[in-house]
Amino acid sequence: MLYNRNITVLITVVVLSAFIPVSIISNCANAAFRDSNYITDSGGMVSARDIDEIKVRRSLENKLVAEKLMGHGMTKVQVIEKMKRMSDEEVHQLASLSDRIPSGGDSGVGLVIAVLVIVALVLLILYLYKRV
Repeated sequence: MLYNRNITVLITVVVLSAFIPVSIISNCANAAFRDSNYITDSGGMVSARDIDEIKVRRSLENKLVAEKLMGHGMTKVQVIEKMKRMSDEEVHQLASLSDRIPSGGDSGVGLVIAVLVIVALVLLILYLYKRV
C-alpha cells in the first residue's frame, strides 16, 4: 500500500515538473492603437458609434431593462429613436452603462451550480484518495 502511494506521488511530481517549464514560457502580446473605425469581415467600415448602438440594442433585449423602461413609460422603439438624436459621447456613455447589466439576470443559479460542482469535486477527490 505504501509502495503504491510512493509511486503515485512520484508520477505526480514528474508530470508536474514536466509542465512547469511550459507554463513559464509566454509569448509577447502584440497590441496597437486603432481608429474609431473598424473593418468588418465583408470589408465595410464600422464606426465606434455603430458598435455602441449595437451594445445598447442588445441590452434593450434584456428582460430587466425592458421592465425598467416600461416602468418609465418608454418602449424600445422610443429609446432607439432618442438614441439617433444623441451625440457620439452620449451613445458611448449609454453603451458603457449597458455593459454593467448582468447578462443572465441575478437569480443566483450560477452560484448554486458552482457550489455543487465544487462539492462534487471534493467528494471525488476524497473517494479517489481513499481508494489509493
